[in-house]
Amino acid sequence: MKNEELDALREKINIIDDEILKLLSNRSQVVIEIGKHKNEETVVDLDREQKILDRLINKLEGSYPKDTIVRLWREIFQSSEKLQKITDFDIQSKRSIKNINIYKGGKSTLDTEKKIIKLSSNENPYGPSPEIIKVLEAQNLKKNLNRYPEIDGSTLRDAISKRFSLDKERIILGSGSDEVLLFAALGFCQDGDEILHANHGFEMYSIVSKIVGALPKKIKEDKNFNLNVDTIIENINASTKVIYIASPNNPTGTYLPRDQIVKLMQNISKNIIVVIDGAYVEYVEKKDYDKGFSLSDEFDNIILTRTFSKTYGLAALRIGWCYTSKKVSDIIKKIKPPFNTTAISQVLAIKALEDSQYIDKIVRINSEIKNWFENELKILNIKTRITEGNFSLIETSVEESNRIANHLLKDGIIIRRLDSYNLPNFLRISIGTKEEMEQTINSLKNLNE
Repeated sequence: MKNEELDALREKINIIDDEILKLLSNRSQVVIEIGKHKNEETVVDLDREQKILDRLINKLEGSYPKDTIVRLWREIFQSSEKLQKITDFDIQSKRSIKNINIYKGGKSTLDTEKKIIKLSSNENPYGPSPEIIKVLEAQNLKKNLNRYPEIDGSTLRDAISKRFSLDKERIILGSGSDEVLLFAALGFCQDGDEILHANHGFEMYSIVSKIVGALPKKIKEDKNFNLNVDTIIENINASTKVIYIASPNNPTGTYLPRDQIVKLMQNISKNIIVVIDGAYVEYVEKKDYDKGFSLSDEFDNIILTRTFSKTYGLAALRIGWCYTSKKVSDIIKKIKPPFNTTAISQVLAIKALEDSQYIDKIVRINSEIKNWFENELKILNIKTRITEGNFSLIETSVEESNRIANHLLKDGIIIRRLDSYNLPNFLRISIGTKEEMEQTINSLKNLNE
């Protein structure tokens, strides 16, 4: 193309851009007038915004992708909101971060001199393998505190690779698996994109979505809290970039069988990243559940996460990891901070991997005590849902859930209320030691006194 022809086309673009600018100026004046008729609390109308997007997408002509149009208009919505709101703050976050409810986790302390039984955070009550304690005692881990750890945790990744027969280069370490969840959103989402997750999924999914400027979109489960793959597919649109699926899910304890994950992957676009959060994978006893990593060989767009916080008993060290395709891992490596896991965490995680017999023991004990505990609850006419994981899910009324939680608190037993998951009539109780669960049952026997 000659320079004269290229210049002529660029001039056409300039004229169109000027027209767009005039239209945006006119739109801003209308937006300000609309704002005069709104209260501060009613400035944002997400339902109307969605209707606008649906209408525009249906009218879309030309070659711009639908997701691009959605992102452009969501930016316009955000700018319109700022025009309609009067604020005294010079420092303002982006719209999505402003709507984040800070994750609080399970209650962990009580203002009492009683011995506390903490059954609110799904921790391993027995701690890590005794072999790890020997390492702490034998090695002078404080001697290199002035030195950075391995920049990418190469030695730990090598140990994980050998333990599970994986490609070391496709393993990414995180400060807990929560950081890996964030990597997925950072790597594949832009402002205005959408992230799907279960209606009662892990609270961090919504928070992570908002951090990166994406719109979290909740998928309704069935009456038993199971995710239906067809429902997930029905909720996918041009803006969907990431899907978070906890399997098993916290706090409902439900899971997706392998064949359902395969069905999902075969029926969605290859540019949608699916994150299967396996924080509780070791505890699952169902035969149709896949504890392995073969899915990441079958599908390039899947990320399988793991953590050392639960079964391995290293929650305080904040270390997790994921396994994915080379295509995805190469992208995540670009955004992963250097030295994001500590030297001590890496050393102790390696030792934890070596003691597989201890993990098998922890899983077996958890299953035995959980079965005993839920049978005792049944005798007390306290209903539980079937869960895969190291916790029990009590179903009752809102009034009764408050009564049970408050009663246990008086006896120094902390459990997890689920109001933040919009499940006020449910309670989650982590499976502690046999002694702790016996004390919990004994406390519940006095509930009506």
